[in-house]
Amino acid sequence: MNAIAYTLGNNLYLNITNRCMMACPYCIKHKWADDFHGSGLKLEKEPTAEEAIKSIGDPKKYGEIIFCGYGDALVKPETVKEIAQWLKDKGAKVRINTAGLANRYHSKNILPELKGLIDVVSISLNGSSPKEHNQLNRPMFGEESFDEIIKFAKEAKKYIPEVVITTVALPGLDVSKIEKIAKEAGVSFRLRPYLDEDDNDKI
Repeated sequence: MNAIAYTLGNNLYLNITNRCMMACPYCIKHKWADDFHGSGLKLEKEPTAEEAIKSIGDPKKYGEIIFCGYGDALVKPETVKEIAQWLKDKGAKVRINTAGLANRYHSKNILPELKGLIDVVSISLNGSSPKEHNQLNRPMFGEESFDEIIKFAKEAKKYIPEVVITTVALPGLDVSKIEKIAKEAGVSFRLRPYLDEDDNDKI
């Protein structure tokens, strides 16, 4: 229980919150609430930046340090910035996985604050229309969330070197339509595996 940092492959992942702007029924938190590949990611309390940094150890041991746990780290941008600054000072490559709704959630554009701190942002987009996205992911802002995510991806290009829209290979989802959306937004695209109980792929 309460793992702040966990490793998969050559990367270290940071689990700093379980709060999210989405309520996706297929999320791994429902499959492995207390044991994701040997790590308990269900937080009893959210760590401070100092606690998260302490859990990292030597960041040079890892290919990437990735903000990704059972929630969306951009719920806590101040904590992210403090940790990311420490990581960049150590020469680490920093990625953040997000639902892409942080600007709407905070009612301001937080992306300029991440400039120089985040090397890669992976934005999850599972659905090719507002209706489909809302049905599959149950975002807190309803069907408006779809356009907000695409807007976030386009804006992120101004401040973050690498922007990727990712899609989980959900059964029945037309991935080609989402890949086209990513291309039109001018960002990269990556297909992620649909993780099942026995799947050992990274997130």
